[in-house]
Amino acid sequence: MSEDRERLDDAIHVLHGEEGTGTIRRLLYAFYLVVILGGVYGFNLLRATLVTSDPAWLAQVASVWGGLAGLALLAAILLLARWVGGVRGPVVPQLPFIDSVVASGLDRAVVLHELGLATLLGGAGIGFLTGALVGGAVLGAGFGGVPGVLLAIALGTVIGLVVAVTALVGQRAASGGRIEGSLGALLRGLRLDDLRTHAVRTTHVGGAVLAGDLRAARLDVAAPVTRARSARLRSRGRFVTVVSRDLLGLRRAPGRVVSGALGLGTAYALLGVSLTQPAAPRIVGILAMAGAYFAFGALAEGVRLVADNAGTPPLLGLGFRAEASLHLVIPMLGALLIGMPVTATVAKLTRADVPLAMGLAAALTTILAGATLMAAFRGAPPDLAFIGEIGPMTMAYWYARPLTLAALSGGLLASASADLGPRAPLLLASGLGTGAFTIWYGLHLARKLELGHRI
Repeated sequence: MSEDRERLDDAIHVLHGEEGTGTIRRLLYAFYLVVILGGVYGFNLLRATLVTSDPAWLAQVASVWGGLAGLALLAAILLLARWVGGVRGPVVPQLPFIDSVVASGLDRAVVLHELGLATLLGGAGIGFLTGALVGGAVLGAGFGGVPGVLLAIALGTVIGLVVAVTALVGQRAASGGRIEGSLGALLRGLRLDDLRTHAVRTTHVGGAVLAGDLRAARLDVAAPVTRARSARLRSRGRFVTVVSRDLLGLRRAPGRVVSGALGLGTAYALLGVSLTQPAAPRIVGILAMAGAYFAFGALAEGVRLVADNAGTPPLLGLGFRAEASLHLVIPMLGALLIGMPVTATVAKLTRADVPLAMGLAAALTTILAGATLMAAFRGAPPDLAFIGEIGPMTMAYWYARPLTLAALSGGLLASASADLGPRAPLLLASGLGTGAFTIWYGLHLARKLELGHRI
């Protein structure tokens, strides 16, 4: 073991010089930036949210139901971490290092030890900073004391460490074989081919992000189709065939169905709270609409495929925008079938107007549909996205514009409806109008993309 360590040190000295790889230094610098940004923006925003919230509503959040919701959120984070670890694990050296050092006769646990340690330190550090931020904001708002801050820090550190280990286990599970508990055993079990695959995927996705090619990024991280391969799409007329194609696609990707359904159920439950409880902070509705946007998108793969095939001859003789509209049928039906009962249940438990709450939830669904169209047909990023000084911010704005529209318009609409009382039907009409406008604008972008492929 010591001989492998010495040989690895010699290789690192040749590759990086006396200062080494700098992995831990970069990690510490990232923590430094997080501390500054979190202290300046995150602390003040969270504290202001707590100060302006109704104490009675905050007491409900701290109840048993709030604890169960927190456990459900933690379970979702762990599942996501395991999936992400299998797609692009946390321990991925650069491709030349893999071919020249990892592929040598050195013990793989020794070669990858620094990256594995950085993964654990990164997870624990992020959890520590998150716990300090939350606990400090609660203390600053006057709802807790120093022991609460210490408890939040300890709990956050443990959760962050567990999430990091889960991601590493997910990467190890992708290599197959028996999974053992120690860090060295996990690192030693990572296959060379899987490390190469993850490294190449990192390069591809990074290049796709820099170029604004979202289709290339999606294709690179998409899981291979292994289910319902024998099922075939049959002709049932132009309109029904498009809907049947989406059903077949979801049948072949059950993970997408499960994630979309669970995400929509959770999002509409939070929307129901925001729609019916005036004391609920506005941030609840905004976050719920953001989650619903991603969950709705999980069921709307057909819309994105239409955008990816812009400029090709239509196979079914349908117009470009007509086919895009038909691909919204399944995600909208899924959102309504899941969201309406959940919203009605929340409204009934809170003794609110059930039909009105369901109508407002339906209006929010139209906003989600329009935002999904906008995201699918956003086209190429603007030229300003490739200018060094303002490029990253422009690229981020270009990508987040549909999400921002859905989260802010839908979230603020949901929060405002709880305060209007008898005037809430006016807000229902406003919500339907906003949804109609977003759908129209999404179809306008589809038309613009279609015309851009004509000669």
